[in-house]
Amino acid sequence: MAHGLGTRSRAELTLTDAGLEVERPGAADFFVPTAALRGARLDKGIAGKVLTEGGLLVVTWAHGDKLIDSGFRSDRAAEHTEWVDTLNQMINDTEGAR
Repeated sequence: MAHGLGTRSRAELTLTDAGLEVERPGAADFFVPTAALRGARLDKGIAGKVLTEGGLLVVTWAHGDKLIDSGFRSDRAAEHTEWVDTLNQMINDTEGAR
């Protein structure tokens, strides 16, 4: 995958008004600007990895003309819903400003 995005690793997510920062010890960090964010949802699997229902936070974002789904599993899965709500609200606010 481009830029090592397919590499599974631990990750720390930080969401700011500027976008989503993904820090990955042992793999390349990456940043998704707010304008590139397209959606967030709960899912049970991605790329052959299957978890319990809602056990995965999936963020869809644009990289050039391609849409990419990045999946994140939190040690605190109860936080996933809040991430989905916050990301989607941010995306809706940004699209309204365009």
